[in-house]
Amino acid sequence: MPFQKNPRIDADVELLLGRFRDLIPDGRLIAHEEIEGLLKLTRKQSRYRTITAKWRRILLTEQRVFLDGRSATGAGFIALTPDEMIRYSNKRVRQVGRILRKAIQVASLPDPSELKSSEMRNYQARLFVACEQLTRTHKAVLVDLTKALQPPRQLPRAVNGHA
Repeated sequence: MPFQKNPRIDADVELLLGRFRDLIPDGRLIAHEEIEGLLKLTRKQSRYRTITAKWRRILLTEQRVFLDGRSATGAGFIALTPDEMIRYSNKRVRQVGRILRKAIQVASLPDPSELKSSEMRNYQARLFVACEQLTRTHKAVLVDLTKALQPPRQLPRAVNGHA
């Protein structure tokens, strides 16, 4: 049985696009209560999450507006400013680096002789090769990116006129 799209989802997304058609990346907060009132749904319902996810995806791809729910700390969504978008992306890239390091660490725990099948041993080896290629290829770039948005280091304080 083929998956059928729910036309009511598209209609609700259009309702949000119409109500918030003037959105620009200016840091404004769009409260969950306002969206809930429009959709007549609560934020805990999966339909609400489906509609807002699609709405946010359209805003991102078509209007270049990124709505971040995490920085709104449960109050709704914030239309990140261009500078905030760069900070958000930097934080996510660093997060991916940490996730990748942990995944490599976990995958290296089992000795190949402990794995039950040759397919799993082959997959472990391929996983290590892929991860090694990723880290070797992008390590310098990731280090540069991480340093780029860190605050500049303070110079040591002068003590009695000496540095």
